[in-house]
Amino acid sequence: LKEFYVISEDVDNVYLNEDELQKIKDFDLSEQPTLDQVRDWFLLLSWTGSRFSDIDKIDPANIKNNMITYRQQKTNKKVVIPVHNVVNEILQKYNYQMPKAISLQNFNVYIRQVCKLAGIDSMESLTRTVGGKLITETKPKYDLISSHTCRRSFCTNMYRRGLDTLMIRSISGHKTDKSFLKYIKVSEDEHAEMMAQKWSEIYK
Repeated sequence: LKEFYVISEDVDNVYLNEDELQKIKDFDLSEQPTLDQVRDWFLLLSWTGSRFSDIDKIDPANIKNNMITYRQQKTNKKVVIPVHNVVNEILQKYNYQMPKAISLQNFNVYIRQVCKLAGIDSMESLTRTVGGKLITETKPKYDLISSHTCRRSFCTNMYRRGLDTLMIRSISGHKTDKSFLKYIKVSEDEHAEMMAQKWSEIYK
């Protein structure tokens, strides 16, 4: 149908920086085992760049020489992911036998509770189109967190660290730059700070 077309727009999706991920990691959830488990799953995904649909593939059968290797369920693309220190710590916590993952819906509900308890509550403004008009809403950050935040956080944090985008794409499994760049959520201020840092290194 030549007359049919789809309008798309960029959505202001949030990510968690490394300090926020550490804040979540350090929060004591020992008396709330379900939230503790969800927090650990969230951190695993945030430090591997994996999708929620591949969460059950982070297990001993897929780990060799400190690398996690598997084929993504969505794309059937093989990915090889180095084991980050946080990932290794969590795997050791469960003796490399992670509990069975819960449903995606429950995961999203629980991780917002975790983020709220951990104080991930900065106010975030999101702009979207409703009925042809731009609508801006302001919500606490924990209300905007979901399973997608993990993958977005991984890509953005590695980009902010200065890692080559091709290297990050190889780990995350994105096939194209276009799809990958949608996951990079760096503000103009952050880009300016990154450039200033690079300048200080280059022009000593």
